[in-house]
Amino acid sequence: MEQTKKPRRRLNILARTARTKRIFQRLREGWAYDDIAKEERLSAERVRQIVGQVLENRVLDRGEDHAHLQLERLRPALRLAGEAVARGELKAIGPLIKLIDRLDKHQGSIVKPFAYTDDHRKRLLDKLNFMAANLAEDEKDPVLKSEAPEPKREGADASSAI
Repeated sequence: MEQTKKPRRRLNILARTARTKRIFQRLREGWAYDDIAKEERLSAERVRQIVGQVLENRVLDRGEDHAHLQLERLRPALRLAGEAVARGELKAIGPLIKLIDRLDKHQGSIVKPFAYTDDHRKRLLDKLNFMAANLAEDEKDPVLKSEAPEPKREGADASSAI
């Protein structure tokens, strides 16, 4: 009498979704396709097909949305690396620098480059001129001059003041 294999039951949508989640979790953990296939009782080729189907059907975010998402994902790691460096852990410097580079990469796609125009230049010069005029008026006003603190002098005079 020969033993015949029973056909496998087909998975319902919930079981398939759970399997797909397990497969991707293991991939994130660094598992090889062969190891995942053994755990899930599938062939390595079938695991590759599942991963390929999911990636093919994935909806990609717009560049700006993707960059915001990546920045949010990096935030906790940046905080931890920064705290480690603050505690003096030299090994955390490398990861911190890598995180900062990543942040710069993603922020570059969000933040539009600033174009310094003639209008900006004019407004800045107007502010500087306004401040200079105010300072000149303050120097002319004898009341403000008398309220200004005396500058500290170096040398013997400074030691006698104590």
